[in-house]
Amino acid sequence: MTAFTEKLDRAAGAALCEALTVGGQSLIGYGAVGLAAGGTGVVPIAAGSLALMAAAAGCRWDPDQPGPGGTQPPALCYEGGSLFQIRQLTNGVFIGGATPDLREITDVAFREKTDCQTGGSRESWTISWINEFGQTGSTGLLLGGPCGGSVYDWEQVWAGDDTCEKPGPEPEPIDIPPYEYTDPEDGCKLTVNFKGFQVDPTGGAAPVFKIEPAPETRADGGIIGGCNFSPVIYTGPGPEGCQCSEPRPWNPDWDVPVPPGGTPPWVDFLNDLAGGVISNIITNAISDLYAEPLPPATYKLIAPCEVDSEGNPLEIEVQIPSLPANDALATRIEALIPILQGQKDFKQPICPPSKPQGEFRTIGFISEESSPNGKSRLIKRIRYRSVSGIGLDALIDHWKDFQYNAGPVIVQHRGASWGTVKCWAASADEGKRVIRHAAGEAAIDADQTGRWEISGSTSTRLGMPGTMKINTSGGYFWITARDGATERPLVGKT
Repeated sequence: MTAFTEKLDRAAGAALCEALTVGGQSLIGYGAVGLAAGGTGVVPIAAGSLALMAAAAGCRWDPDQPGPGGTQPPALCYEGGSLFQIRQLTNGVFIGGATPDLREITDVAFREKTDCQTGGSRESWTISWINEFGQTGSTGLLLGGPCGGSVYDWEQVWAGDDTCEKPGPEPEPIDIPPYEYTDPEDGCKLTVNFKGFQVDPTGGAAPVFKIEPAPETRADGGIIGGCNFSPVIYTGPGPEGCQCSEPRPWNPDWDVPVPPGGTPPWVDFLNDLAGGVISNIITNAISDLYAEPLPPATYKLIAPCEVDSEGNPLEIEVQIPSLPANDALATRIEALIPILQGQKDFKQPICPPSKPQGEFRTIGFISEESSPNGKSRLIKRIRYRSVSGIGLDALIDHWKDFQYNAGPVIVQHRGASWGTVKCWAASADEGKRVIRHAAGEAAIDADQTGRWEISGSTSTRLGMPGTMKINTSGGYFWITARDGATERPLVGKT
């Protein structure tokens, strides 16, 4: 910021504080230029934007202080494309108090102002109307505050089409006289003319001023420089982040009077300026974003079934170095080509089953009680392969005291070297307990290799419940260990 713009900023700050003091509550709803790349015309300035602007500039602003425009209600549409209500807001929330559904507002009249013990004040207003049935009436609503911790406002709520066909009267113009400023650093005298407000797309608000040398400076004439300069349009000061402009020459055509409700002649200029400023900000932000290089990356695809000569899984790997963002993104996209081709080349989706290994074990169970469907007891059998290498006696010791609860849930373990092991149990957890007991002898980790499958049967003849124990009918354990069936298997006596 140059010394000249710093001086203008000091002058504008002092003039803003004076404008806020003079304008008071009349500034709420005052027309502000809405700045955007395409221009959004004139919008009402909100109390929050004024308060933020005052705080940023170090000004004191009393929103309860009446301004030169007198006591004024919020801007309302008197008639539009559908029925509407005017609702009372208390601390920004509708909790009760509203007009009926209206077709038209005929008048909005101020009644009285009441000072509150908390230091604020509230106003009473009467809205006269014609409702949807053509009947006339009026509703009283409040504005202002805080009173007892409550701040009052209104909102207009449409039942459908919110096109305004009959706007309410424009607020009375606010006459804020020119502010005469003397700079404390160089003694220059400036005249600061308040022209209105701007609101940028970020929500920041700032005043719009015409700043020129004081009359006595202009009368002296002379060379431009120091305290003598051509009038400028200046927007600021504003909150941090406000897209406020640098000073630009004031166009003499902008000195024409603005009719009530009219658009200031400098609106198009500020919109064009804001469009360029905002576009530059976005462009610079995008450039900064893509200026930083992206970190290196590795794309890797591992074959689920195929291995190399050393037994390691085949894989495709693409190394991506650290590059500027655009190059890095292009490289990452190109790296997908070999990865996608690899998905076609590798054998999928089913790998060859594991080769069966081990000696067969057959474990026979019998229920302690008769079957619910008959007088006979239930007979169950668990069969699997084992690579533990233990003998028949040790196998019997592993199983002879084991019991479980049979039932309708089918629990199976597939995909491991011991084959498919199946158990009918009272629950999935109980079936897994049985199979894990078998796995403990077979030297298999059933939770790390293969997979679990849980199913069942809807048949009332299958999956009978019962407490199952090792079958010892005939005086021997129904537990066998062998690979073939060429001769009678060995069994252990009880």
